[in-house]
Amino acid sequence: MPRPTQEEIIARGTQDMSSDIKAAARQQMAERGTAGLSLRGIARSLDITAPAIYNYFPRLDDLITALIVDAFTDLAEAIETAESAVVAEACGPKVVAICLAYRQWAIAHPVDFQLIYGNPIPGYEAPAEITVPLARRPFDSLFRLFLTAHDTGELVVPSEYQPVPASIMAHFESWLPEAGYAFPDALLCLLMSGWARIHGMVMLELFEHLGPVVGDPAAFYRYEVNAFWEQLSRPRTDKQ
Repeated sequence: MPRPTQEEIIARGTQDMSSDIKAAARQQMAERGTAGLSLRGIARSLDITAPAIYNYFPRLDDLITALIVDAFTDLAEAIETAESAVVAEACGPKVVAICLAYRQWAIAHPVDFQLIYGNPIPGYEAPAEITVPLARRPFDSLFRLFLTAHDTGELVVPSEYQPVPASIMAHFESWLPEAGYAFPDALLCLLMSGWARIHGMVMLELFEHLGPVVGDPAAFYRYEVNAFWEQLSRPRTDKQ
């Protein structure tokens, strides 16, 4: 089969070819890992010339950034859809739905998930002005819901999370205002602890470490998410 000419590639349309290139890149990452990305390898898989790819992604870094943008955007949209589907006024059911959507998206898009949350790609430096706002977007709902639940008394920060280490407080002060968040330090640590728990379970499942132990990773994940929220919403006193 002869390679498409430059005119034929252009005639297909920029969007179609860009999508083909990104799909080939995801396939390459699935087979070789994120560090195995190669524009020439992608060109060979599409049976086009490498210069044809340069018309859409002049550098490998440009392609990686485009894949990261797509991944964070798709994850954020999945989380926003999950939250909007919950009709309860309380924050708890929405938080649980978001956490379940996080896992479901990761299981359905393991390559994209590992691209944005796995090992860094050697030599690639993400453009912060593009990727940082996108990286925050999937968590905007959780920030809002945790803060609302805290303000209404639905969520109580356990005493074990206070006081927050000074080094952590100093770091929060360096980026929270810029991100537009006004968040109590202990509550933010609690939110990060929750993310670490759900993210850790997802990573263990993706690398097939969790299933052999618990048998049903989906059931275990839901069990853990529900238990975590119940712990936070349970009335308590400082001394038990």
